[in-house]
Order: sequence, then C-alpha cells, then structure tokens
Amino acid sequence: MALDHQSAVASRSDGYVSGAVRNRTRKGERLPLVGGDSAALRRAERHATAEVGSPRIGILYPSGWGNLGDEAILQATFQALRDRWPRVDLRAFTLHPAKTASNHNVEAEPLTGVSRPLFCAPRTEEPLVVRAAQSVARRTRRVPVVWRLSRWVSSCIADLVFEARSVARARRWLETADLVLASGGGQLDDVWGGAWGQPYALARWAWQAKRAGVPFAFLSVGFGGASSWLSRRFLRYAVENSTYCSVRDQGSRALTKGIGVRKDIGVVPDLAFSLDCDQSTTSERPGFDIGVSPMTYLRPGSWPGADRLEYERLVGLWADIVSSIVSEGNRAKLFVSAPEDMVAVNDVWDRLSEETRAGTSIHQAANPDSLLDFYRGVDVVISSRLHGVVLAMVAGRPVVALSHERKVRTVMQDAGASASCAELATATVAETMLMIRAVLDDLDSCSETLRGYVRGANTAVSEQHDMLPQLIRRAR
Repeated sequence: MALDHQSAVASRSDGYVSGAVRNRTRKGERLPLVGGDSAALRRAERHATAEVGSPRIGILYPSGWGNLGDEAILQATFQALRDRWPRVDLRAFTLHPAKTASNHNVEAEPLTGVSRPLFCAPRTEEPLVVRAAQSVARRTRRVPVVWRLSRWVSSCIADLVFEARSVARARRWLETADLVLASGGGQLDDVWGGAWGQPYALARWAWQAKRAGVPFAFLSVGFGGASSWLSRRFLRYAVENSTYCSVRDQGSRALTKGIGVRKDIGVVPDLAFSLDCDQSTTSERPGFDIGVSPMTYLRPGSWPGADRLEYERLVGLWADIVSSIVSEGNRAKLFVSAPEDMVAVNDVWDRLSEETRAGTSIHQAANPDSLLDFYRGVDVVISSRLHGVVLAMVAGRPVVALSHERKVRTVMQDAGASASCAELATATVAETMLMIRAVLDDLDSCSETLRGYVRGANTAVSEQHDMLPQLIRRAR
C-alpha cells in the first residue's frame, strides 16, 4: 500500500525542537474529514499510517545531558525501531531535547514541565507570569522568611505554567501517536528529583496515553529507589497502566513487585546489549592496557547524599590503583562514560606522581561508538558505572567492577563475573589488583565467557523489539 507524505515544518518560538505537521493520504486520496479535526479522525489516520509502515512512536527518557550509557540506550532504541520500520516517525521526550535531537536525528521535546534539583526540565521563553514571580522573589532577598516563601511560590508558578504547556503538547501529539515507550535505563527511580521528578513524569504519561488510547510500554527498565509513599504511588500507577512492562534484572522485578505492582513483569537485559561492536583488540604488547574509570560518586554538587570525605577517599583509591597498574609495567588509560566524571579523572590525575603520569593517559569519548572504539584498545576495564561495565562487555572486554549500586553487582552476576566485582565502599587497592591479575592470567577465557553472555542478551533484546508491532496491533 502506497502512502504519500506532505510535511510542513511548523516553526516554533518557545524553545522546543520543531515538530513536523503531517497530512497523510492513502492511494492518493485524503482521509475523509468526518467531524472536522476530531480525535476520532486522527486515531483513524494514525492506524492507517502504522499499517503501511510509518508508525508514530514516542520515546521517554529522563536524560539527554551526555551520559554515554543513556546515549547508548537511546541509540540502540532508535536503531531497533528504524530497522523494523524504515519510515518510522520518532519523537523523543527527554530532559535535554535539543541535544537529543542533534545526537540522534529525531524530533524532541521536554519530558515534563516540572523541574527539580538534579532533575532539571528545560525552560526557555518564560511567560510574563513566571518572570513576574521571579522578580518578586529577587526583590525580597533582604527579608529571609519572605524570600524563602516567595522563591517557593515562584518555583510552583513556573512548574504549573510549564507543566500545563507540556501536558497540552503531549495531548496533541498523542492524538496521532501509535506507541509510547519508556525505553531502558533506571527509569523506576526517585533518587534524582524525588517523587515529582521521574515518578510523576511516568505517571502523567501513562495517564495521558491511556486517555488517548495509545499503548504505553516499559522496555528493560531498572528500579533504583522509591523512598516516599507518593513516589511508590506514581510508579505503581505507571506500571499497572502499561500495556507491557519488562525490567532489566530480577532484582528490579522484585523491587517493582514490592511497591504493590500486580501486573506481569518480564526480565529482558539492558537495551545497550543490542548495540553492534567490533570485538577485535588493538592493545599493545609488552605489558597490558588497562582502562580505569573514576566517577563523581558522593561528590558534593554531583551526587544525591553527598559526602566530601568519602569522595576524597575514593579519589585516593583510584589514584593508588592507577599507580599500582603502572608500577607493574602496564599502561593505565583514564576514561569516563559520563562527562561529569572528568572532574573525578582530573582529581585522580592531580594525585599521581610524575613517574605514574608517564605511564598514564586520559581519554574522553564523545559518543557511545567512540567509547566502544576506545575499549578495543584496552585489555581490561575497571569501572563503577553500570554502562561503563555494560559497554565494556558489549566490546568483549573483561571487567573489574567496583560496584556502588545493586545494578552493577547484578549485571556482573548475570554475566558470570561475580569474582571480578567488589563493593566500592569497602574495596582496597590490594583486592582490586588481585582481581585484575586474575583476569589478565585468564584473559582469553574471560573474554569468551563475556561474549557468550552478550550474544544471549543481544538475542533477548532483539526478540523484545520484534514484539513491538504486536502492541500497536493489539491497541486497535
């Protein structure tokens, strides 16, 4: 069945990424305009479009700031959808839509209008009422009690105004959408932004999709934490009202069930395992090339529940590990899987001796593909971030994980590499070096074990993506 497309790109002045306004026809004729521009007409048009291979699919993701793990998940998701529907109409809803649109060649809008510390929704072209409230707040700075109250009122007004705008835009888009996906990552979580951050955003989208008759699905998401009653209520509502839900590990499944979810929940590995990668090596001999990835865990201003003294201790731990690697005749390569971790890399570098620096280099990958290419040049990876670990596995590189969260321990266990995982909070230089030596002594076997696990994970993720057309058909 042929389908003609006439697109007019609507220019916007509100700071959002422009969206395409499409008039679709079948067999050269326009769909009948029964009832004018009604929701029923748009739903009929939506189904006709999806049937000929051009579904409209939205991707929800609480990121967009450059974390390469998040970027890898988005890249894997968009590629999978384009492989299945070459003419798919994609739209991303993230916390940095301009960057998401640029990085992945998709239309993008803000995930939500509600902004919270460490969960910052983009805001541009502020309306008069928002600017007026902010002006009042600024003028009361010399009266502490009044200033705190006026700041709170100003923040509430901004949230209400921008969220109303976000809800209205989502409603219009959903009128012609076929599917909404909360795709990968630790989305079931309130650590970053509290209940009114990601939990609220998911509940709102689940509610709006349900009202619009659009299937809403979770794909291989992780459960991080739900510390309040309201967070649990929001997350439970979102999952219970989804058409399909899978999580990335058994622990996430148990925790999701623990907040009162009765819906069936599948377990499918992290979506980043579906990325293709050349697993050949470009490392040199003699000696080994070892990638080391410090992170800003517990650093004030970078992490919830900050602890300056503990962060400084961890910087010392990573610096001592690098020194030990170089002293044994190997080369250390400092790298990051999240741009903000370059602060930690620089802190580690400052603690290295000149002799150690001579055997150490710093690398900063710009995107997931360049990070995978970096992994080809190392023999072993030491990482604490989940996707520093996962992407190393995708590249076929053995990993020594210094785990700061359950999710890192879990993926190491699932991959059969528990012996190479230690708790970051209690790890020592001696323990870490023992794990590195054990991996180097059995490098080929460790690599082959990981490759087998990655093949299985890749197959499971691909089968899940193959199921997506069923969700669209089931909704009709």
